[in-house]
Amino acid sequence: MNRSVIIFIITCTVLFINQFVITAFKPDNGVRKSGLTANTCNCYSTSPLYNVVIQFNNKVPGDLPAFNNQSQADCFAWQEFITMNWPVDSSGYFGAPKDFAPVSWEKYMPLDVLFQPNGAHPSAWGTLVSPQFAARFRTQNLLMSPTKTKLLTFTTKFAVDSTFGLDPGQAAPFGKPNWLGAQNNTNVWYEIKLNKDYYDFVIRNGYYNAITQHDSVKNGVPLNFPQGQYNGPVGAIEVKAAWMEVDSLDSPKWARYKLSRATVYDSATGKLRETNVALVGLHILHKTQNQPTWVWATFEQIDNVPDVNSNTTPPYGYNFYNPNCFSQQVNLNTGGSVTVGCTPNTSPPYNLSQAAPVPIQITRLNAIDKTDAVPINTSMQNNIRQFYPQSVFQYYELVDVIWSQTLQPDKSTPIPAPFPLNVSAMLSGAHIVANTTMESYVQDTHTCYSCHKYSTIAAYPGDSVNNNIFGDFSFAISAAQYPVSMYKKKR
Repeated sequence: MNRSVIIFIITCTVLFINQFVITAFKPDNGVRKSGLTANTCNCYSTSPLYNVVIQFNNKVPGDLPAFNNQSQADCFAWQEFITMNWPVDSSGYFGAPKDFAPVSWEKYMPLDVLFQPNGAHPSAWGTLVSPQFAARFRTQNLLMSPTKTKLLTFTTKFAVDSTFGLDPGQAAPFGKPNWLGAQNNTNVWYEIKLNKDYYDFVIRNGYYNAITQHDSVKNGVPLNFPQGQYNGPVGAIEVKAAWMEVDSLDSPKWARYKLSRATVYDSATGKLRETNVALVGLHILHKTQNQPTWVWATFEQIDNVPDVNSNTTPPYGYNFYNPNCFSQQVNLNTGGSVTVGCTPNTSPPYNLSQAAPVPIQITRLNAIDKTDAVPINTSMQNNIRQFYPQSVFQYYELVDVIWSQTLQPDKSTPIPAPFPLNVSAMLSGAHIVANTTMESYVQDTHTCYSCHKYSTIAAYPGDSVNNNIFGDFSFAISAAQYPVSMYKKKR
């Protein structure tokens, strides 16, 4: 074989291998029909150096290789949102309209199931309704499946179920009602869910019992949640969700929402009832190796309130704003009446135990970041529309993400709250990050870490000197209780 033929064969072989490598590993911006590879797209970035490739699947990312700028943080949040809202049946359609099947994060463990009365050992992973709550309402003949029922009992963001004597205190504003009424005259329900890494950490260390938390502190062991890693473990995730009740399911409006069926605890009647709910707000708190001070991401349904960046009115109106608002007189069952006015973002003047909910006027005080969040939202909504044209998730938007530009590592010994956070290193698109469904009445006062740096371990009267020990930015851990009988014996 002459020399020119050999060179030609070698050249063709090299070109073939090179083309195969490029084809096999380049991001796929189209729809893969084979089902062997998930749909992918490039998330908008201010620089190609910081691009994040978004995977449409159910694999929650543990971290990024590095956090360099706001656009990367925003894209990471969108990757979380997509994977955590993937159907539990992984072969299902992403965001099928009027599909009540649960998405991945809805199978996380509810706060009140992980932290049981008397510091008892929690139920197995996959349990969604605590045995105590199911027994409490068994006489109502309302069947609740421990592994299928979505039970909503919170009418405020931080309210803890008062059925078992836990603290039902208002988070913000303090000492005032802070429930949220939608324009369809229903109230918003809230839930707090904790992922498997969070659950396993609590079980492994016995932190479901407040006494164990205090024993760890006395032994010099700080409470540090597990960190997610790039291409590794997911790490601890805490989810807070806001759900609006569905009035008429026949309305085409609800094809724009993630829907679920729920059993709700009505504080006014003390009874349970079944209803349909629509997702309107979602906080995702995620601890990672590059972000031990957690990544703080928050999303909303796009029809919630007006935004200064858009002049488009939703086709079915806003969820929490009426341009033709009028004051309403509400008669209280405790006697007398109160007026609910139209001044935006004003806490309601009564508790839901006194009267039914009415619409509360809400506006967004902190515009969604035009530099990163707005174009990234547009890009991701378009990509969802391309891959899954009917998906309800094309109607959700990232409000903002808080992250740290410098590593602020976990403490090696227990420290008192607040955590000595380097606030100047904490970045976000807006100066104050607020979700209109969860920080409705405090949008202009505190951002997420302003409060969470004061998180503590659970209170225990037998060791009250350590009640203020830092709880690693998670308020959920403070819901742990202790065996009252054991405490009384020690006394």
